[in-house]
Amino acid sequence: MAADPTPGNPAGSAPGFECLSPPRLRGWPALQARLVHHVKRAALRQLHASNDGEMLLLRFYLVGEESSEQALQRELRIAPPEWLVRQLDQHLADEQLHARLFAQAIVERGGSAQAAASPEEAPRPDWFSRRKLARWQALIRRHAPHFAHGGLVPAYAIGLAAEQMASRILQRHCALIGPQHALHPLLARVMADEDRHIRLCTRTLQRCVAPHEEARLAQLMREVRDTERGFGVTGALGMWLAGVALRLRPGSAPPVRHHA
Repeated sequence: MAADPTPGNPAGSAPGFECLSPPRLRGWPALQARLVHHVKRAALRQLHASNDGEMLLLRFYLVGEESSEQALQRELRIAPPEWLVRQLDQHLADEQLHARLFAQAIVERGGSAQAAASPEEAPRPDWFSRRKLARWQALIRRHAPHFAHGGLVPAYAIGLAAEQMASRILQRHCALIGPQHALHPLLARVMADEDRHIRLCTRTLQRCVAPHEEARLAQLMREVRDTERGFGVTGALGMWLAGVALRLRPGSAPPVRHHA
């Protein structure tokens, strides 16, 4: 597996904005990325081995849509330019639809879940996610004064990295379970939206960042990606342990299969 499976420059970054494309990793970061990839594949197998594990996996996606992404949406809605408002509305509508679809898939497997009606009603993220959000908010505060568009630029940079990571996660998941699995259509649909969001985030940053701000944007993107990698191994191991515990729990049931 390549260190970063995202091909070349899918978002079409303009000259001066190469930092927006996923970097080609070397050395320890490349080894770390391969380790995370293999541990997460093993974690997915463990989680798919039981019905409770599969529901937990869906809850990971549900909470991710309702908490981390919508927290960034709140950052982005602080005095955005008029041309950006419509895009933000569509982006949020996509995330809310994804949350409803993940909640429905949980219910189909015998669980209890309901998508929040608004970001304020979204469930409180876990301790691990709260730490990550705190890092993002610190990055926004530190970099905002260096851009004419203020916190909009670092918030969108973080959003871009998050969408790129989500696309990689969904690519890995779809490849592992294959097109015949009942969850594949849902994951593929969400992945297509995430890829569209990547293109939108890239174009927005290219429009908002002035030429003299490009070096600062490159520094920001390095810090954002370093933060993502710092949480990668811990999160992957946590997923694997949760999957093993649920599979081995007394009374554990196999996944409930629904045909797409």
